[in-house]
Order: sequence, then C-alpha cells, then structure tokens
Amino acid sequence: MKPGAPLEPVAGRPGEGAAGRLRQRLLAALLVIWLWLPTLCVLATDQVRGAHAAVALLLFSAGVLVAPLVLLSRLRTYFLLWTPLALLVAPYGYLTLAYGSVPGDALVAATLHTGLAMSMQVLLSFGWLAALAPLSCLLYLLAALRLDRDWSLSASARKNLAALLLMMILIAVVARQTLAHHVRLPPLLDQSTTSLAFPSGLVSSLWRIWLRDDGGAQFASVHGRAAGNGNDLLVVLVIGESVRSDHLGINGYARNTTPGLAALAPALVSFRDVVSRANWTEAAVPGIVAWPLPPGREGRASLVHTFREAGFRTAWLSNQEPFPFASGADVAEFATGTRDYHFRKDADLLPQFSSFMRQAGPRQFVVLHMAGSHIPYEERYDAHARRFAPTMRELGITAPRAADRAAVVNSYDNTIVELDNFLARTIALMQAESRPAVLIYTSDHGENLFDDDRGLFMHAQRGPTRHDTHVPLLVWMNARYQAGHPEAVQGLLSNQARPISHADMFATVLDLASVGWDGQDARRSAASVRYVEAPRRVKVSLDE
Repeated sequence: MKPGAPLEPVAGRPGEGAAGRLRQRLLAALLVIWLWLPTLCVLATDQVRGAHAAVALLLFSAGVLVAPLVLLSRLRTYFLLWTPLALLVAPYGYLTLAYGSVPGDALVAATLHTGLAMSMQVLLSFGWLAALAPLSCLLYLLAALRLDRDWSLSASARKNLAALLLMMILIAVVARQTLAHHVRLPPLLDQSTTSLAFPSGLVSSLWRIWLRDDGGAQFASVHGRAAGNGNDLLVVLVIGESVRSDHLGINGYARNTTPGLAALAPALVSFRDVVSRANWTEAAVPGIVAWPLPPGREGRASLVHTFREAGFRTAWLSNQEPFPFASGADVAEFATGTRDYHFRKDADLLPQFSSFMRQAGPRQFVVLHMAGSHIPYEERYDAHARRFAPTMRELGITAPRAADRAAVVNSYDNTIVELDNFLARTIALMQAESRPAVLIYTSDHGENLFDDDRGLFMHAQRGPTRHDTHVPLLVWMNARYQAGHPEAVQGLLSNQARPISHADMFATVLDLASVGWDGQDARRSAASVRYVEAPRRVKVSLDE
C-alpha cells in the first residue's frame, strides 16, 4: 500500500479492474445501509420530532457506525466485527415499526429473561421474520467475506476521521452552551438522540437492566390489589421540580406560560391551593410517593411497590439522582453524572417513556421525575421556550440579588414554558392510546424569587414560605378514562377549589387507578367526593 493513500487497494478479484472496484464499493455501501437500517426505521415513528431531530439522529448514528474505523484499518475486518449486530437488524427494525418506538428496557428485559424454548416459540410465531433474521445475517456475513482482505484505510485517513468526529462533538458542545437559547439546534448529543440510535440505544438499555435495583421488598406492603377486573389502564405521575403554582398561566398568572396546557381543557383539572410536605426534594418527594404506616408497624409503603402488587408494570424515569422510592420498578433511569446534570433536558425522557408505554403490557404505572425549574434555570430550556427576556445569562448574572429580580423571573418563567411543552408532548403521546389513561402532575416544592422584603431566593432555606411550598397539581384524563371513571371525575371537580396537601397524594393516585390497599380511606383522596380537608403540615428540618 502506498504511503498516504486514503484507501488501498479496492481490487475486487484479479483482472476485474474498474468494474471490480465498483462492485466492492457497492457491496460496502449495502453493508453500511443494512447496519444503518434500524436507525432509519426510527424516522418512520413519532419519536423523532422535526427535521433538526432527524438530522441529529442521522449524524449521531453515522458517527457511531464509523467510529471503529479510527482503530481498524481493514474494512473487511470492520464489517465482520459488526456481524452480531447485523443479526439484530431485522427484528430490531420490525419491532420499531410495529410498536412505533425503539425496543425499550421492558421489551429488552423480557427478551433476556425468556427461556430458549419459549423464545423460539415466540420467534416462530412471526413466520417470515423468524427466517429473515438468520438469513439476512448470513447474507451479510457472506457479503463481508467477499470484500477484498487488503482494502484498507490509511493512517492519515483514520486520523482525519478521528479529527472529524472530535470536531463534530466539540461544535455540538460549544453550540449547546452558546447558541441554545437563540437557535433551535439539532440535539446531536442529547439523550433523546443517543437512546434512539442503533446500537447505542440498545447498549443503554442493557446497561440500565444490568444496574437495575430489584430491592422493592425493603418497603412495607399495603397489599395493593386491582379493583374490579383489572382492566387496561395507563397511570402516569409526573413530579416536577421547584415549580410554584402562581407562575402557571392556567392558574391566573399574568404571563401566558402554559398555552399548551390551556388548550387541553376541559380534560385537564387544575388545583390551585396545594401544599408540599417540605421545601427541599429529599423530604418533599417521599411526601408524594410514600405512605407512613400506622402505629405499631415500621416503615413506609411506596407507590411503585403497591402498583406492582396490584399487577401493574412500573417504570421510574428520572432526570435526577437515583431515588430509593424507585426501588423495585421494572424499568428505572436516573441522571448520574455531570454530563447528565448539564446536558439532559426533561424531553430526553420521552423516547424511553413512549417505548415503555407501548411495549410493557396493558396495565402500567410510570413516574417521570423532572429536573424542571431547578437552578441553574438557563440549562432547563431551549430556544423554543425562550419567551421572556432579558434573561440572567444574557445579562451575565451568576449570583443574582434582589435588584436582578426581573431577569430572574424571566429565566424562571422560561422554564415554565419548557414545562408546558413537556407536559403537552407527554399528553399527546398518551392521547394516542386506546386504553384509559390518566396523568397527574405536581411539583416537589416551589421556589422563592425575591418576592418580598426578605429577599429570599431558591428553596430549601430554613423557614418554608408560601412561595416554596405552594405547588401546582394537575390531572389530565383521556375520554376513555372519563367514561369509565365518572366517580373520579366528579371527585376531582368537587375538590378543585379546596385546600390539598401532598400528604394525600399517595391515596389520590391509587384512587385514580382503582387500586385497593390496606389503609385505604376515601377521605384522604382528592379524587373522592368524600374527601375531608386535613391540617397541612410542612417539614422545617430533617428531624421531623
């Protein structure tokens, strides 16, 4: 091979000349298309929204496929190493098109935990697909073996490829930090892209399944049980972060921060007088998803564990740190590092959510735990949600004071617009469901925004205020849910203007799902006409 030649040789068979080289290139192109096919199938689903997302998906998946060439010079070796993944192309693409979503954690886990005999029975039931997968892999292998063993990338070509990939990543990172609030950028490195590309999405699922915590038994049982016949049902609990009720347009705020939610009336019920259990996440979230046992019994019950007892498949998808009350969920995802905290948007949870929703069976309980409106506000929204300016970033404010309140509120309100987009997209996915579906949204706590002479900012300060404890509570129900649960609709509407506490969320969510449990009391459910207001207590320290 001549030094510096980018590709040498492309010979085909001896004496074939130009025709042989052309056949070699066409063969390599077909192999690339086959490996790229699962990602191309995703473009036919509703998991890719808009041209910018499609461009990002294609660029990222292409980068993943060519990256090994930085280390491997011989193309024949490169394609042969992809052979195990080539076997998955047909079933992966078929499942993506059949479900309208990439194979998610629930489907991958079910495949891994199914015995060989049953797996063969399921595979054979697909008929042509059972033959297509091994046949296509065999054809791929034979085609790869037909490539000239001496067809190689030069060292300089591989260096150029490495430089191109690194430059693409660098440009994406810099643009994300400098232009994200002004231009709608392709989400090249966002989790919403990496989870949809092949094979990175599959690798991510396998990694989460490997790390999954099955320790749900640490929570006490209240013997959750499905009422009636255990009909199909989708229950989604969205837990926001640092969102105060009075900054939602649908709750009377002067700014139109929630146009998407406003368009959902009358299927959406908004409670305007709701108080959290604490003004910091560690204490506030358990007040939503856990239930203290009566005197004489130790521990707490969790929603995830109780729904599992009632026969629901469960998922906890989070943009925050691992949380113990997700323990035992069938599928779990958390933010675990610096990249997650600074680069993941809440919308990145939606591909996994839609995959679980469409693949994990007829009865499901899903928790979506958002990063929401947590400081730094500027990292919580993109250009499409920047409606109020100037923002803190535009004015160079990093340590805001009371005099900066206008810019602080602008930045914070943009996070509410992002929340509106997220909930509207989540509900749009649920609206496509034919089964009954209900979504409950509330925030863990609120936020201080230099509201009065005390000059308080953020939350988690000693002495909870109205601003960091009064939170939104929204319930959306599709038409099938409303028709099948008229008593819940009546209960929600009758309690809409009453004072509500997060202490009643556990009972309310289970009531909306028609799940019975030990300790069930209709007087504690805001979805019951028998609801009784109780004193609303807020923690002021960890010792309480």
